[in-house]
Amino acid sequence: MSDKSQNRPSVALVSGFGAQNIGNVFFNVGGLHVLREVFPERNVQFIQDQPGYWTFNRARQNHRNYCNLLSRLDVDYIVLQGPVFSATLPKLWDYTLGELYKKGTKVIYLSSALFKYTPEEIEITKRFLEKYPPAFISTRDARSYEVLKDLHGNVYKGICSAWFVPDVYDPVPMDMGKFAVMNFDRMPEPNISVLGNTGVGGNGADSFEFDDKTWNIDWPSLQRKLSVRGKASAYIGAFLDFRKLPAELGGYPLIRTEHRTNPHFSWKIYGQPGGLASDEPYTYFSVYGNSALTLSDRVHACVMTLAYGNPAMLFSLSPRSALFDRLGLDDIRNRPVTLDLDYLEQEKGDLITALQGFVKSNGL
Repeated sequence: MSDKSQNRPSVALVSGFGAQNIGNVFFNVGGLHVLREVFPERNVQFIQDQPGYWTFNRARQNHRNYCNLLSRLDVDYIVLQGPVFSATLPKLWDYTLGELYKKGTKVIYLSSALFKYTPEEIEITKRFLEKYPPAFISTRDARSYEVLKDLHGNVYKGICSAWFVPDVYDPVPMDMGKFAVMNFDRMPEPNISVLGNTGVGGNGADSFEFDDKTWNIDWPSLQRKLSVRGKASAYIGAFLDFRKLPAELGGYPLIRTEHRTNPHFSWKIYGQPGGLASDEPYTYFSVYGNSALTLSDRVHACVMTLAYGNPAMLFSLSPRSALFDRLGLDDIRNRPVTLDLDYLEQEKGDLITALQGFVKSNGL
């Protein structure tokens, strides 16, 4: 590959499918920044991910008529991000990596993780890494690191690439004062009552303290039951949700963001005051970057809020939320938390240094 033109990309960052989950784009934007810091003399570019990732509801595999551009790449490195170590990893990547390995292309797993952390998934990942040994793995959570470090030698205990977004994007200023963000996809938005002072209980099933007040939470029973049955059932629950939710809570105007814009169900996105959705990530960066509080069942809505120094609380037990524990934010499931930004800067610097060391040791 020494005959490459200096203007041709030699590092391809796999990305896409923001319409199904705009949070995917958050770590794609951050990952591009990381790689451009690590490969300063190289041209790093985005390329579309495998089409089998368009949804997690099916047995993921690529369509037989798919134009497999990934297998035709002429690059030094291909970079995969996110929870790629799933049970469907071989279906999606076996042929493509087989073709790339024949040409000498190396693989970097950046901001990587297991998907469900099951024994089956771990065994499949082990066999796949033995067949296609990667050049470098940087994990986004300690749980994945503990598994992967025993499967491959060159593994770094890293963090999610989405934490790097504030290094490349400054939120657009707004004149609406302090506001809060509600971001609920699979789970219904809870009914919340805000009491006048802390330490006072209410009728909600759960509560937390914020802004010197007690916030009581009561989940709508039908929607909660449907949400645990699956994504399709959750959308049925949303369609049957006839509540009129408030436009503000605790003195904060509410913005209700939607991370899934395709299909664009207006009745879900704009069913309550303050609905907002976009097919680009920067609007979300500005919203979360200015948020006084974000309550969400989406991991990366909370990541983005915390990365900009604002408080967030996660309403999800998804195993992929382990990326918060990596930065000491394990209490995020119980109350709003904030992140020590000095600590974050240290972790970000350590990750880039580790990757730069790998590049230097390989004579790049």
